[in-house]
Amino acid sequence: MTITLYQNSLVTLEDAQCYFDERYDSADWYSLKQEEQEKLLISASKKISRFDFVGSQQSAAQPLAFPRDYEMPQDIKDAVCEEAYSLINSQDTNIHKKNMENNISSISLGAGSVSYNAASVTFEANQLTSSTARYLVKKWVKKGYPIDLR
Repeated sequence: MTITLYQNSLVTLEDAQCYFDERYDSADWYSLKQEEQEKLLISASKKISRFDFVGSQQSAAQPLAFPRDYEMPQDIKDAVCEEAYSLINSQDTNIHKKNMENNISSISLGAGSVSYNAASVTFEANQLTSSTARYLVKKWVKKGYPIDLR
């Protein structure tokens, strides 16, 4: 699988290598084959493209959220890299997170129980596994609701 910028990925493999060269604990990234790295970047790009970003896409037919009517923010590139990195070990997802994603409100086992606050689970939390990626993306996502004043 080959990365084609803005067709299947929001960053190039070279962008990611520069990012991980500066990241302290990036040994897991460098232990992967190039094909695996590309697949992770493509998967992360598709997840991040689900958000409703400020501004407008350059074309309604484009497969990803970018390019837009402004320059690609470094935050979004970094978020793709962070999400790709978090996907390396995402199979170990926390059971409580899985329960919340499946709309389970509480679980009881014998004398113990756990309750989940459904209101605290945001769209971002369900979409991205990396809390750093969520933070970086959040700055560029539309907030509020459109109001038609006609």
